[in-house]
Amino acid sequence: MAATLLAGTAAQAAVVHEGCGIVEKMIALTAPADTIEDNRVDFSKMSQKEYEEYLLTAPVDTTRRDSVTTGFSVHVLARAKGDRVLLRWAPDEFAPWYLANKYGYNILRIGKDGVVDTLQKNLKPYTIEQLKERFEPNDSLAGAAAQMLYGAGTELNMAIGVDGAEGIMQVYEEQQTRYAYAMLLAEVRPDLAEAMAMMYTDETAAKNAEYTYVVTTDIPEKELNMSYQPVIVKNVKEKPLPYDPVITDSMGVDGRSIRLFWSRTPQFSTYDIERLDEKGEWIKLNERRFMTLFTQEDESTVQNIFEDVDLEPGTYSYRICGYDTFGEKSAYSKVHTAQLADVIPPTAPVIIQFNVERPTENTIMADVIWEKNIIEPDFLGYNVYYYNAQVDSVWVKLNERLLDPEMTSFRCEVTFLGTGHVTVVAVDTLNNSSAAMPQELFIADFTPPTAPTGLEYVMSPTGSVMIRWNKNPEPDVAGYHLYYANDSTHTFLQKHGKMSRTPIMFDTLQVTNVIQRYTYYRVKAYDFSGNESAFSEILTVKRKNYDPPRPCRIDSVWQDTKRVYMTWFPSSEDDVEKFYVYRRVHGEEYNTLINVLTKDSVKNGRLLVVDSPVPDSKKRYYYHIETMNETGVTSEPSYETSFLFKGETVLPLTLRMGAAYRNDDEQVHLAWDISGITRDMLDKGLYLCIYRKMSDDDIFRFVRSVNINETDYIDAHMEAGDKAEYRIRVRSREGHVSPYSNVVSVEVPEEGNGK
Repeated sequence: MAATLLAGTAAQAAVVHEGCGIVEKMIALTAPADTIEDNRVDFSKMSQKEYEEYLLTAPVDTTRRDSVTTGFSVHVLARAKGDRVLLRWAPDEFAPWYLANKYGYNILRIGKDGVVDTLQKNLKPYTIEQLKERFEPNDSLAGAAAQMLYGAGTELNMAIGVDGAEGIMQVYEEQQTRYAYAMLLAEVRPDLAEAMAMMYTDETAAKNAEYTYVVTTDIPEKELNMSYQPVIVKNVKEKPLPYDPVITDSMGVDGRSIRLFWSRTPQFSTYDIERLDEKGEWIKLNERRFMTLFTQEDESTVQNIFEDVDLEPGTYSYRICGYDTFGEKSAYSKVHTAQLADVIPPTAPVIIQFNVERPTENTIMADVIWEKNIIEPDFLGYNVYYYNAQVDSVWVKLNERLLDPEMTSFRCEVTFLGTGHVTVVAVDTLNNSSAAMPQELFIADFTPPTAPTGLEYVMSPTGSVMIRWNKNPEPDVAGYHLYYANDSTHTFLQKHGKMSRTPIMFDTLQVTNVIQRYTYYRVKAYDFSGNESAFSEILTVKRKNYDPPRPCRIDSVWQDTKRVYMTWFPSSEDDVEKFYVYRRVHGEEYNTLINVLTKDSVKNGRLLVVDSPVPDSKKRYYYHIETMNETGVTSEPSYETSFLFKGETVLPLTLRMGAAYRNDDEQVHLAWDISGITRDMLDKGLYLCIYRKMSDDDIFRFVRSVNINETDYIDAHMEAGDKAEYRIRVRSREGHVSPYSNVVSVEVPEEGNGK
C-alpha cells in the first residue's frame, strides 16, 4: 500500500489543518528506491485510453511502483481487510479535483492473471439531493462537504476587477483552501469520503489474492493532462497501526487541569484521548475527534496539546489512539500517568476599613472589616495578623482560633500595639493560604487626609470617562469618593456609593443630543479611622464634539526643483487634532496618505505641507486634506490643488540683482541682469519671477512675473518702516527654472512716504 497521496497539495493542506494529514501520510509511505526498476514505463506520457490499453496487455510486475513526475496525478492508497479492499485517492490539487468531480473516476483492478476488471465507471460525488437523503440535516460535517463540493467561490473576473492581478492569487488560494478542507473531511469521515468520490470498497476482492488497482478520470486531455499511479496490495487482513507516542504533561495555570503533550506523526491526523475513571473504565474525553491547528511555518515543531479541565487533585491515567487516512483507529498508546497536586490557595480577602474606638480612657479597640467574594469548597477560615516594624520584625496572630468562613470582621484590643500593619489570611483544608494586601492601622488618629491633587481625565468617544489623581501621601488612606455637579457653583453630589481604593474612578456621560457641554468633579480622601479630607480642586470635563470640523482651504502653492509646497487655512475649531494629507496621481483612482500633521504644525494661522513626489512632466499630482477633531470625527475632503512637478529642470543661467529705496519717488527699485540666455531657451517661453520675504515671514513669497526682456521693477507695495528681502529666478512655460539670484535687502525709512 506504499504510494504518494496528495503530494502536490502538502503545502496548501498543511496551512489549513493537520487534519489533512493524508499529505504527510502518503509522503511518508512512498516506496523505497530499491523497489523501482530503471526500465519502468513512463505513464505520464500516456493518455487515459492508452493507459487502459496498456493495463489490458502488459504483464503485472508486483515489484514496480511507477512514479509520475509530469502533469497532474491521482494518488491512491489501498488497505487490505481480508474479505475486502479499501481504496482512498486524491488528485494533486484543486483543479484536477474539481474536473474529476465533474467528469468522474474509473476504478480498475488487475489480477495476478492480468485480467482487468472495471469496478466502477464514471464515479462522481453525491448530488445535493443524495447528500440530503443520506445525511441528517444537523450533520455539520456533511453540510461542510456539500459546501466544498458545490459552494460558489469568488468569481475570477470579480476578484481581478477589485484587486487586479492579486485577485488571481486570491482566487487560487481560496480554491486550494477549499480543496484542503475537502481532504480533511474525507479523512475524518469515511462515509463523507465515499460521498465525495474519494473512497471505494472492493467487496469482491478474494482473500489472499494480490491485485493492482488504478484510479483514472474521464477528464478530457484538452482540459487537463492527467497521469495515474497503480497501487499493489495483497488481500490479507492488516492489523491496526501501532501507536506509541511520547506523552508528557504539565499542570494548567489554574491548578485544576492537566495538559497532555505528544508529537504529531504523519500517519494520524485526528485522535481520541481517554481517561481511566474511578470504576476502572476508560472514558473518552473528546466529544469529536481531536485535532491540533497549526500553520505551515510551525509544521515541523508543533505538538498536539489537550487539556483535561475541572479536575480535583489526584492521580490520573490517560491513553491515546489515532485515526489514519481511512478513518480507522490505531492501537492505543501506553498508559500515561499524571499527578495533580492541590496548590491553589483560596482567593485573598480585601480589607475594607478599620474602626478604632475608645470605650474607656485606657482601652482602645479596633474592628478589622474585610470582604471575600469567592468562597471555595475547601476554604477553612481566617487568621488576622499584626506587624509593627518599630517593635519587632515578625507578624503576630491576633485571633486565638481560626475564624469561621462566614465572618467578615474581627474585633480585638490594640491598646498596647500602636500604629502598625494588619492583614487577613484565608486558609484552606491543605493549609494553602493567601493574604490580603496589608493596610496600616492607625491607633490614635484624628487628623484627616489632605485634599487629593492632580485631577485629570481621559474620555472615550462613547462617553466613558476615566478620572485619576495623585495618590495621597498619607499611608492610612483607605480610599476615595467621587463627587459631581453640572455647574461649578452647585452642591457636589457623591457619584458612587462604593469607595475606590485606588486614585482612579470611572463615569459615563451622554455624548449625543447634549446641551450641557461640561460636567464638574471633585474628590475626597478617607482614612481607615473614618476621617475625611477637604474637597480637591474642581476638575472640568468637556464632552466630546461629534460634529465634523470644517475642511481646510488652500492659501498658496509653489514648488522648487525638489519639493512642492502648499499652505492651507486650517479649520478654526479649537478641538482639531490632526490633518491627514493625501496625494493622488492623475489617472489613478485611489488617494495615498503621505503625511499626518498635528495641530502643532499650524504656524501663523497656516498649515504648511511639503512633499517630494517623483518628477513627472506628464502627470499631475493632486492634493487634499482631511481634518480630524479630538473625537476622531473627520471633515469632508478639502478642495484639491494640483501640481505638474518636473523636478530638476534647471536653466543654466546666472542672475545678478540689486535693489534700493529712492528718496526722489519714495519707492523700492529692483534691477537685474541675466547672462547665458540662448535661442533654445527663449523658444521655451521664458519669464522672470520676483519673490519677496517680509521681516515677519518665514519664506519668500511670489510677487509677480515680468517679461524676460525687462530689467527692472518698482515695488509700489512697500510702506514706511517695512523691511524686505528680494530674489528672482527665470522660469519657462515647460516648467524649467534657473537657480535663484543673490538675495538683496531693502528697508523703507520710517519717515518715508511709502505707498
